[in-house]
Amino acid sequence: MTLTEIIQDIHGIEAKLEELESRYGLLSGDFYHLYQVGELQQSRDFIKWVGYYEAKLDRTARYRELMYAHLRQLRDQSGLGALDLAAESVAAGAS
Repeated sequence: MTLTEIIQDIHGIEAKLEELESRYGLLSGDFYHLYQVGELQQSRDFIKWVGYYEAKLDRTARYRELMYAHLRQLRDQSGLGALDLAAESVAAGAS
């Protein structure tokens, strides 16, 4: 996946998480903690919520890996100058 695809995926996942957060009045990080320690009952929504949250954690980790690699490449190219963070360079980022 490219950086652009990962970012789009994260935004889509966040939209699903926001729906569940609004429905249950709980932020995803807090929900996930309660779910992991077994304080919440099993339900279809909760199982989906865990899946979305874990997918977001995974995509965010992958984003960081690719972005740091991309920034290292830009630093190598720029030497001591300012980084050229052109839109096309991010879209074509490492896959």
